[in-house]
Amino acid sequence: MNGAATAPLLEAVGLSKNFSIGGRLSPGGRKTVRAVDNVSLQVWPGETVGLVGESGCGKSTLGRCLVRLYDVTSGQLRFKGEDISQYGRRQLRPIREEMQMVFQDPYASLNPRRRVGDLIAEPLRVHGRRSRAEIAARVRELMGLVGLSTDQLERFPHEFSGGQRQRIGIARALALRPKVLVLDEPVSALDVSIRAGILNLLQDAQAARDLSYVFVSHDLSVVRHIATRVAVMYLGKIVEVAPVEQLFTAAAHPYTQALISAIPVPDPRKERSRRRVVVTGDVPSAVNPPTGCRFRTRCPKFATLSEDKAERCINEEPARLQQEVDHVAACHYAAAEEVV
Repeated sequence: MNGAATAPLLEAVGLSKNFSIGGRLSPGGRKTVRAVDNVSLQVWPGETVGLVGESGCGKSTLGRCLVRLYDVTSGQLRFKGEDISQYGRRQLRPIREEMQMVFQDPYASLNPRRRVGDLIAEPLRVHGRRSRAEIAARVRELMGLVGLSTDQLERFPHEFSGGQRQRIGIARALALRPKVLVLDEPVSALDVSIRAGILNLLQDAQAARDLSYVFVSHDLSVVRHIATRVAVMYLGKIVEVAPVEQLFTAAAHPYTQALISAIPVPDPRKERSRRRVVVTGDVPSAVNPPTGCRFRTRCPKFATLSEDKAERCINEEPARLQQEVDHVAACHYAAAEEVV
């Protein structure tokens, strides 16, 4: 938490997002997918919240809900203390300037038929508060900010590398000087050699503009490098939130411990001696999730519990219990352990 701020910049309170699948002619009829289920999360000014979990856990859906690209099924989304969860398009228009998103695939997020200068200028034209000369100057400024030459403004996206295209996407997102950026797997589609440059660019932009980031990723090594706090998602729920180093050195939820133990360690001796937490089985369906604790069907700790303790996991959904300062875990039997 940012000690200088009195309230979070962006806050989800009991946020849920459901999708309907199938239809009357589908086997089983229409079904509801609980992609994000009763999630609460705070983003403070100037911090980076890492949002991690397996593919399909709902982290990208939550990221899109946070910037209102998806309508919210229930719960509240507060920006600067104002509930915007039910705002219509016209009410959201001024807020769009302060909340932007960078998408995972730089090959798909840019219109291939438009020149890069036009792509970066588009948000400025849509919000229409600048002259042509001001827009042109701002576009040149943004190109320099992301490490590209103004000589490239007349090129098309296909003439750039993947890393350069992601820089263009970041320039578009920064055009309106937002307060919050949601970054959905911004480096996962890039070569390892390009990732460091993009991460350094994001950190430099954050320091210069006091930006807040929600960094969605399945790569815990990248999250450890860039995040201030980390929220771990499993099957639509946030199961643990902690400051980044505290999470990696004293994870309390069995699922978080399993994720961290899967990170390769470059030292062979440490790799052989460290404790591994193994998760078996497949992720349950978000259409019909398990009762009680959603992780219990794959939890290595659940198999070791006595019958009465296991009954609690089966019948009672765990609350997010305080472990340390700013550290909560949604597990009845959470215990901080070092697994690295």
